[in-house]
Amino acid sequence: MSFNHIVIQNILRDKWTYISYFLSSVFSILVFFFFLITAFHPMMDAIDPHSSLGITMILCSIIIYTFSFVFIIYSMLAFLKKKTKSLGVFIISGASTKQVQKMVFRENMLIAIAAIITAIVVGVIVSPLFLMVVKNVLEADSFGMYVPVQAIAMTFILFSVLFLIVSKITTRFIKKEKAVRLLKADVTQEKLILPTPWRLLLSILVSAALLLPFKFSPDIIDSLGIVYFIILFISLLMTIYIVLTQGIWFTIRILQKSSAYYRKTNMLFVSNLQAKGNSHAHVIYLLSILLVAVFVTTSVLYSSYYNVKENTEAVYPYSFQYISLPDNPLEKEQQDIEFMETTLEQTVGNFDAYQSAFKTDEDRRIGFMSNANFNALGTHQAITLNDNEYYVVAGNEGIIPNTDAIQDYVDDTLQYVGLEERMILSTGFRAVYYIIPDAIYEAINYPEYHVFAYELEDWTEKRDLAEKIESQIMTEPGESYVASKISLYADELFVKRILFFIGFMLSLIFLSAAMSILYFYLQTSLAGEKEKYLGIRKIGLSMKEISVIVTRELAILIFVPFTIATILLFIVLFSIRDSLSPAFFQMTTVGVGIILLLFTLSFFIIRKAYLIKLVE
Repeated sequence: MSFNHIVIQNILRDKWTYISYFLSSVFSILVFFFFLITAFHPMMDAIDPHSSLGITMILCSIIIYTFSFVFIIYSMLAFLKKKTKSLGVFIISGASTKQVQKMVFRENMLIAIAAIITAIVVGVIVSPLFLMVVKNVLEADSFGMYVPVQAIAMTFILFSVLFLIVSKITTRFIKKEKAVRLLKADVTQEKLILPTPWRLLLSILVSAALLLPFKFSPDIIDSLGIVYFIILFISLLMTIYIVLTQGIWFTIRILQKSSAYYRKTNMLFVSNLQAKGNSHAHVIYLLSILLVAVFVTTSVLYSSYYNVKENTEAVYPYSFQYISLPDNPLEKEQQDIEFMETTLEQTVGNFDAYQSAFKTDEDRRIGFMSNANFNALGTHQAITLNDNEYYVVAGNEGIIPNTDAIQDYVDDTLQYVGLEERMILSTGFRAVYYIIPDAIYEAINYPEYHVFAYELEDWTEKRDLAEKIESQIMTEPGESYVASKISLYADELFVKRILFFIGFMLSLIFLSAAMSILYFYLQTSLAGEKEKYLGIRKIGLSMKEISVIVTRELAILIFVPFTIATILLFIVLFSIRDSLSPAFFQMTTVGVGIILLLFTLSFFIIRKAYLIKLVE
């Protein structure tokens, strides 16, 4: 019998363990492959790789690949734990450590190559349907089918390297001197959770101290940069784990002292929980962190998709805005305005037109607008100023401007009467606008800019109209400035849809990893659980009573992580509630509800399948 034949026979003897590992690997590769199909689509060439969206796409691919690396290592270690007894038999039978490591390495690489090829083949077959879905999500007509050569090549190379590295790493955990312990691993009792109050208190204090700068010393965060966030992230992870383990220990102690401890199957359930507390804590912790990641991606990336219109109107108040600079020839100005208005009349018929003007100090980027010109614009309520009053309008969205600089331009002191934070022209065109009485405006000796603005009904549906106008009238440096919230809305909506897609891919892989980890845990402990419950049944415990114990245990493994993740999520949301929009809370609630539904369905499916395997 050849060595390769032994490898294949070993896989076939424990095929269900390897099938679960194979399917999990296929799914991880498939998600990454689908993401690359989108990232390498010819339409994506228009995205600047140095832009925030381009960087986000790169970071997302790195996150998915890195997560796949960690997840596959975890999967392999889980399989090694399940195969400890058979590996111990090989070693005791005379096989050297090197031979066993070589066998496990070949097994892993055989499954790896099969998983990579399967994922790519399935991905290529399903890619037309996938691209059709992406096309509808992004609402991009040009997002059609293509041959994903780059995605295929990169997926094959990256995951081949990944599996090669992981297989080399995991085989190092197999040592000959541990053969006896490996052989008895099924009956080895894990360490019990011990009370560590000082460690718990210290971890909480350290995390609290690291969180304080957010409220009291933001300068510390700015000075430390990414180092601060790495330290905070590690501290929070450690604190969550310690709080979780101590919480389990405390819960067990409470249950043991409860008057209901000796009723029905409670004693057996609590004893089982105590014996498996450490392994349960590890699984609950991993699931909780993964679910927090799912909630964050659904909340942050999904919710941004629903604020595009409001954000666009906040920075670009008009469907079309044309500002004519002093050096712009009058003939060209009239020609541009005539073309724009004629096109609007022929296309939409009814529209609101506004004409205004302002003077500007170019050096300080300060605009001066008369009371009459301010009232001529249509994005705000009209105001009336007395001869010695002035009004201030912000020039940049979200930035409160200097309200006193006007005093440098007038002889007599003016009285400040109010501030308008909403944009009257495109954000960033000027730092601030001072609204002053008409007589004072006429006396100010600065160049005058002419403003022509147009507002349409149902402007979000006028993308073709915007493209037609902008193809003929464009911003000319030193002469004219053209802006359209229609174009900005379309561009921002495309970006948000890509973020929506990224959020879906990330949440999908995190959620699938959570369910896979739970499956691996149940699968690796199944043999020991079957033996344990077989012995319990022999002393008189009914199948119904065993079902109650198993149901409680599965409920803890599935719903406790969900509860912990939800609590952590809403603690964070509550702490930053002032900076969040209603859409954020709405999408968070919807996302949590959907995942709760999925977990509830998974609970009933897993419970039924686990009970069947437990007694077969």
